[in-house]
Amino acid sequence: MGEKGTMKSQLLCIPCTVRTAYDIATKATRDKKLQRKIVYEALRWLAGKNDLSKETPPRLHTYVHRLACKISGNDDPFKELKRKSNEIALKVTPVLERECQKMSFEEAFRLAVLGTICGNTIDFEVEGHEFSMSRLEEQLIRCLSGSLDIDDVPKLMDMLSRSKEILYLLDNAGEIVFDKFLMRMIKEKYPVKIFAAVKSGPVLNDATLEDAEQIRLGELAEVITTGNDHIGINLEESSEDFLQHLREADLIIAKGQGNYESITEFEDLFSKPIVYVLRAKCTLVAESLGVQQYGNVVKAVM
Repeated sequence: MGEKGTMKSQLLCIPCTVRTAYDIATKATRDKKLQRKIVYEALRWLAGKNDLSKETPPRLHTYVHRLACKISGNDDPFKELKRKSNEIALKVTPVLERECQKMSFEEAFRLAVLGTICGNTIDFEVEGHEFSMSRLEEQLIRCLSGSLDIDDVPKLMDMLSRSKEILYLLDNAGEIVFDKFLMRMIKEKYPVKIFAAVKSGPVLNDATLEDAEQIRLGELAEVITTGNDHIGINLEESSEDFLQHLREADLIIAKGQGNYESITEFEDLFSKPIVYVLRAKCTLVAESLGVQQYGNVVKAVM
């Protein structure tokens, strides 16, 4: 993939990381003093970084998450949001299911893949009584009528037909309900075993074992953990069991920006196809993929 594909941090990552620190701080504690301390400590740490190009964005965001948890004493600031996201996603996936039933397998498969990207973009941060299911369904249908800026779905289908074991790297809670729907389609068509990887501990709204259990992901895949609470994939902190799955899988499906930003750093180490499935929300990620910001991407790297 060469230098263009790697995702080292740039200047824009500094305000983005501070924004993340603020977001975590306000979810972790109501104590304004502690919130301020979290943001100031993040600023101080970033100011001491003379060379950002040695860090990936997931490393920066993981650090501030751990910092916020330590200062606030809250080890899972997004716990309630994740639970609610899964609940809501379970209610809206029938919309995707209905659309897929009207189509040929190829069309339905492409829509299901797009659905997993749409699952990442739905605004799950709705306050209880203001929550409108019809508004969310409209949001999903609008997203499903979008297109893929990079469309390697045919390559993905071809890879699936030649694979026995797939490692599916999950991203956020809520979104994983849509991933489960795609896994069901994969299992119906291809004789593969799916290993679905979640984080071993809470980090932002990334999916953990608790989320996988809530949506009964184990019905379709063997759920494994990365061995750490790091955004994306961090090889140094991963468990030996997870590294073995990385080595042995015939195909890796990597969901979301965090996985893309971290895996592009070491994808050459693995002589197997990797398919990145994401929405390029960040301008730097979009640039590295050669798409417009907010472009939907299914990119196969052989």
